[in-house]
Amino acid sequence: MITLQKPDGTNTADMIETLALTLEQLIPEDNPQDDTDYHRAIRKLTEQPIDTPDDKAFTQDEVRQVIEGFKPKKAPEPAGITGGVLQLVYKSIPKTMTAMYNECLKTGCFPTNWNSENTSNY
Repeated sequence: MITLQKPDGTNTADMIETLALTLEQLIPEDNPQDDTDYHRAIRKLTEQPIDTPDDKAFTQDEVRQVIEGFKPKKAPEPAGITGGVLQLVYKSIPKTMTAMYNECLKTGCFPTNWNSENTSNY
């Protein structure tokens, strides 16, 4: 079983706790007051109606290809969730992960610690 270190320094005890912590990091509470200038700009863009070919939902195959490309031992800070953990989670629940990414795309709600500068961690 894979465990993750929780914010209090202890490790997750079982798969349910590991998945719950993973989801908390992937889909944190959305608080606009915590937004950076980058995130405020993204929110503003998502409020504008768009009609372009690139606004289609992600396919399960697209999400799989991206996640398979993650470096297994790399993790963006501060979450600390490695690419390997995301790969294992995707193998367990591919439809759910695809739906989560599509919901972020649809709602314009992205984790506040995510920006284009840290994609090289993958």
